[in-house]
Amino acid sequence: MSNPFSRNKLNIDTEVHCHILPTIGCDPEFTNQALEVIKYFQNYDVNTVYVTPHVRLTRPSNTHQSILERADVFKKQIVENKIKVTLEVVAEYYLDEGLSDLIDNEKLLTYPESHVLIELPLRNKPDNLDDIIKKLCAKGYKPIIAHPELHHYLRYDWKMIADLKGQGCLFQLNLIDMAGYFGEDVVVAAENLLRAKTYDLMGTGAHSREQLRLIDEQILQNKDYITLLRNENFKNKMFSKEESFMSKFWKK
Repeated sequence: MSNPFSRNKLNIDTEVHCHILPTIGCDPEFTNQALEVIKYFQNYDVNTVYVTPHVRLTRPSNTHQSILERADVFKKQIVENKIKVTLEVVAEYYLDEGLSDLIDNEKLLTYPESHVLIELPLRNKPDNLDDIIKKLCAKGYKPIIAHPELHHYLRYDWKMIADLKGQGCLFQLNLIDMAGYFGEDVVVAAENLLRAKTYDLMGTGAHSREQLRLIDEQILQNKDYITLLRNENFKNKMFSKEESFMSKFWKK
């Protein structure tokens, strides 16, 4: 299979949000597809990939221990396949009734400097949002709000966005959303949030090689989107050992 990004290679050095971590004992085909995705990132010149499995009450099998065990297995498979990418693992924590207990009783799986990825409910603002953000900050965590473009109550509420930023939250764009995977209304929201300088971080949000192809087709081949993304001051550099996220690409 040809590399879908060869026409416009995206030279990024750190991917901060994707869902490609195989489960232990899963169908070998899924593992092979996950390895293909890692190879695609290598072709981007990515040196670090953060996988971000969901942690929520409806996925009780995704515990701290099970996620780390799965990551260890996948890291070995990456080495065995001679892929020169470093795999890191964090969790994407869904704000449900169980998150408060996790904050109290577990060490969360975070990016460097205790940055933690938080997923909000899609349609309704949770009543305990402010309390959870305060609790995270009190515990020394630095919240990152994942894909605000998806959230109906958040993406055009500039006061809520300002309030969350005032509490120390960062905001992270998923390129798969901007590529139209979840509909035109999400694309428009992402564009507006970009123009408003809302985002601090950018990841693909990809679950599969097919979604990476869509990102290539809809974003990396679109000069207007490239210009829009270039104008954003992303801070992925703080998670990178080398140049900042997409920095080589922007120089081209």
